[in-house]
Amino acid sequence: MGTIRIATNDPDEARIRAGEVYFPHRLAVLHPPASFHMALSGMGIGPVSVGLLSYSGEVRITTGELETSYEVNVPMSGSLHTRTAYGEVFASPGLAAVYNPDSPTTLHGWVDGGSLFGLKVDRAALESQLADLVDVPVPTPVRLGGALDLRRGPGRQWWTLAHSLVELACDPSGPLSMPMIARPLIQSVITALLYAVDHPYRDRLAGARYGAAPAAIRRVVEMLEDEPELPWTAADVAKRAGVSIRSLQEGFVRHIGQPPMTYLRTVRLRRAHVDLQAADPARHTVAQIAGRWGFVHLGRFAAAYRQRYGEAPSATLYRSM
Repeated sequence: MGTIRIATNDPDEARIRAGEVYFPHRLAVLHPPASFHMALSGMGIGPVSVGLLSYSGEVRITTGELETSYEVNVPMSGSLHTRTAYGEVFASPGLAAVYNPDSPTTLHGWVDGGSLFGLKVDRAALESQLADLVDVPVPTPVRLGGALDLRRGPGRQWWTLAHSLVELACDPSGPLSMPMIARPLIQSVITALLYAVDHPYRDRLAGARYGAAPAAIRRVVEMLEDEPELPWTAADVAKRAGVSIRSLQEGFVRHIGQPPMTYLRTVRLRRAHVDLQAADPARHTVAQIAGRWGFVHLGRFAAAYRQRYGEAPSATLYRSM
């Protein structure tokens, strides 16, 4: 899909362009047409499309079966009444609506205007991720629960993670667009969703776990040490090591003491340290070097750096003068 930004007062254009990010649909404007306005900012990253969609007043949106995708919608304000073949949800900033591929959908809301964060996940990507996590074949489609509580527990944790994508939708050219950052984030969002939302395999996800053998873990460590600059995800690493994601995660914690992506951040922090020691402070900044190794939030980078190396990254940089 790439990046899309649009603001329009034309309902037909709004319907067509929103359908490019989400799904083809029918749009009924239920407030005075002269005051109609729609704004949309969105982009696609691999198997996921994210967007912020807003309407100036009450509308009703009707889709056919979603077929190739799952969707999660979170009103940023107000409420949204959604209806599928599986039931109704009154979505709000604290309660997301979740949609399955095999059901038509109706969305009715924006009475006072408002915006919606929408996350569309490719069906094959979600189902493949679930099969890898539970280590069994997954008949499709997977029936996801229609609502997700964002105020507590796993739902809150998922929204904390997914909320980063709101920033990405607002600023598609920002640091979150870097593959080293975006690809692992997208996979984490899908995985966290599978742990948070109801579905027939949720109990198995929480059940007994089996770790990969030490030889496989050693191969992973070598890969991450040799090529930390690649935009690794847990799925990439597991595939290269010839194990499932579930086995990889458990084996890494058992033998290394931390998850593989945490270990990768440690390797990248070490590389950032080396670069800071060698850099010319007249030509390079801490932010540039941190970003090169996938650290977007400078405050968190500085805290992790100080904890590991006993000083601020800027102190290391300027010592090279």
